[in-house]
Amino acid sequence: MAGTAMDDINTEQKLILAVIIEKKITVGGGFNQAVNAARQIISIAPPGYDVRVMTRVEENVEILRGIGLEVDFLEIPKRAIWDRLKRLTTPRRKRNESISPFEKEMIRRGVSVVYFTSPSPNALDIQTLPYIFTIWDLCHLDHPEFPEVSSGREFEKREDLFRKAVPKAFLTITDGDYTTELARQKYGGRFLAVPFAPAPFMESSKKTVTVLEKYNIELGYLFYPAQFWAHKNHARLLQAAALIKTRKGVAPRIVFSGSEQGQKKDVELLVKRLGLQDTTRFIGFVPPDEIAALYDGSAALVMPSYFGPSNLPPLEAWSAGKPVLYPKQYASFVGAAAYLFDPDDAASLADCICGVLANDDRDWVTLGREKLMELSATRRNAESDLENRLIQLRRRISA
Repeated sequence: MAGTAMDDINTEQKLILAVIIEKKITVGGGFNQAVNAARQIISIAPPGYDVRVMTRVEENVEILRGIGLEVDFLEIPKRAIWDRLKRLTTPRRKRNESISPFEKEMIRRGVSVVYFTSPSPNALDIQTLPYIFTIWDLCHLDHPEFPEVSSGREFEKREDLFRKAVPKAFLTITDGDYTTELARQKYGGRFLAVPFAPAPFMESSKKTVTVLEKYNIELGYLFYPAQFWAHKNHARLLQAAALIKTRKGVAPRIVFSGSEQGQKKDVELLVKRLGLQDTTRFIGFVPPDEIAALYDGSAALVMPSYFGPSNLPPLEAWSAGKPVLYPKQYASFVGAAAYLFDPDDAASLADCICGVLANDDRDWVTLGREKLMELSATRRNAESDLENRLIQLRRRISA
């Protein structure tokens, strides 16, 4: 009796699937989501695949191995250098035929499929290998007014990347249905919405008291972990705190963590102008094993960011059993598990903060747990779909 297709997959030589992590840990959410994506593909890869994690950031190697991921370092010239060399050394008529150093290295390592866990320009260097692409959001379309998605031709760079990389991809992974539908309308292609998961570093952490003592902060603060980009909207939280100070005579305590991306000085100046120096702390980028403790010590997560709908901090706050304050335009993401406010209106945010600090009767632990379970169920269905698509891909390229 003839064997089944699955029997064939089990007995044939395995295909190497390279999972590429290009973000540094200081990127924050982008790095965490890339790690989650790597773990996910390892866990669901069907028989017939050999998943290998690779990174172009040398300092990532020790970090990733420390959380149980076997990883190889990729030492390849940056794409900008490759582009310049190609223009200088290749006749114009043959430039499109040149194989990039990135793809050459993939072929040398026997790779059959490449999975970019972030929106990587290296996808444009792939000519022959099938690849999986990633789009976290399309906020440059929703909010082109912010310099981080407009200055330095960033808007044009993103559009060029997505327009070229998405249609050629075997599959593009997105954060949810909103991004999928917008991307399909703009770029065409094949998509799979896979909800984010809490950061892998939430699984283990230093003791809360140890971390709070390190930063000299007390329990019960509002926590906003975000890099200092303009779209993160730190100013609105500070304006809301100043309103509360006017109303009640005392401002809520705020802890900001995150790396500098050009806006921190302006935020610090606003703190002084509003007279919030005594109640506002900047603790910079924090090690991954401290983040869970910082959630645990907080009264709530407050996230006035203009970019969404999906973000990792609400998932992390729900994991810690903490209330979430989130922009109302992204209600579809948080459902009933958050206070909703207008990120353009400091009074709206101030009202939400007063509500959460008044210890209302909502069971935030249960609400957060239920939301995480809902997202987890959706993620499992997406993972099953992804597994089936990988089986389909193997049958096609192994024929």
